[in-house]
Amino acid sequence: MLAAIGLASLLGGCASSAPVRSHPPDRIEPRPLALADGDEVYLIEPLAGFSGSIDAAPRAEIDRGYRGLRQRGEIEAAATIATDILAVDPASTPASVLAAQAEFARGDFAAVIARLVPVGDRTPDYTAAQLVLGRAAERAGDVALAYAAYRVIAARSPLAFERAGGLHARALETVHRRLEEALSRGEIEAAKKQLRLLEAWGAAETATLEAAAAVARAGGDRSAELAAIRGLSERHPDDRVLLERRADLELSIGDPSAAVQIVQSLVDRDPKNRHLADKLDATKFRWRISFLPPDVRELAVRPALTRAELAVLLYWLVPEVRYARPTAGRIAADVLDQPRQEEIVRVVNLGLLDVDPDLHRFSPASSARRAAAFSAFLRVLQKFERQAACLAENLGSVCAEATRCGLLAAADECRPREAISGGEAVEAIRKLIGQLGSS
Repeated sequence: MLAAIGLASLLGGCASSAPVRSHPPDRIEPRPLALADGDEVYLIEPLAGFSGSIDAAPRAEIDRGYRGLRQRGEIEAAATIATDILAVDPASTPASVLAAQAEFARGDFAAVIARLVPVGDRTPDYTAAQLVLGRAAERAGDVALAYAAYRVIAARSPLAFERAGGLHARALETVHRRLEEALSRGEIEAAKKQLRLLEAWGAAETATLEAAAAVARAGGDRSAELAAIRGLSERHPDDRVLLERRADLELSIGDPSAAVQIVQSLVDRDPKNRHLADKLDATKFRWRISFLPPDVRELAVRPALTRAELAVLLYWLVPEVRYARPTAGRIAADVLDQPRQEEIVRVVNLGLLDVDPDLHRFSPASSARRAAAFSAFLRVLQKFERQAACLAENLGSVCAEATRCGLLAAADECRPREAISGGEAVEAIRKLIGQLGSS
């Protein structure tokens, strides 16, 4: 009992003992920094992960400012130290990190982002900078930026690794949404920027392949679109729309034999589908074109044909034209220097394309108008399929006759004054050959 009383006297004091010293009433004992949700753990030593050089004096000051911030909650003192160093050396990234940590402690997340994004761009593996940047971005609602900051240092920081894993799916969704918004505004370059993030963060994701296909299609990059659609079609082997698009691209810039196989498989699944049957016929026809000389193949994708190029396609695609013996001897002086002179002369002498009777000029470089092209196709029918029922009645209009003979789906598709493209000419010739019974 006496011992207990003595211990109590030592701890609590008594009236007869010496006066007890106390702190001044206006002094508050500093406490370690404690932020909401334990965010102080994202404020690590400003030099952590810094690979540059720094003099001893600013290093010591930064360390002092950081310890005061974390151990005693001295936010303003840390900010002042950082400001003083930056006034002397504006390029001091450790001082920038200390300043950003003070801003984070104040809750000014926008200031942290503005200060540290350039630092992260210059030194992406700077752990202390990326960690506080990532958390500030999270707090500001920028999931993609937060994920990017955490991801780059995930191998160095267990905390960053954990946060990157938690944000992965949301970050991809955010970037994908930004990409779609950019495409909707027609901003192709902005969409490509978002696509690069998706490819860096989730190259194997289906959503990334879909985004790549969409961006490529919007930008007219058929090679990139084909690469993306090949990956997608392997994951979705039953998606008919996807497979048809792949077949079209394989025909034009990829592997034509693969296009035939794809469409054949679709026909096998739905043998009564007339659209697919016609597509198979067209695909096989385009596949045969792949065996023609390279300069002739190239004509099939020209946006607009010249009269000489139309003549060359007629010669190479219609067997009756290629093997027929002309009975006329029309002279066209302006085709003598053409690289495909033989083909042009054959078509001219068969009477399929006109020559100016007075000037004896074929005008090989002139645009091939659709009216002249369909007139040439009808002349092929007249010359080599005299029993063609569609020609039994003279309708007086090239467009009307081409429609009746199945070369056009409807007369309003004729557009006689416009130039004909390589693809349009090839498709019309395919239908023409069907009328002729050529193989």
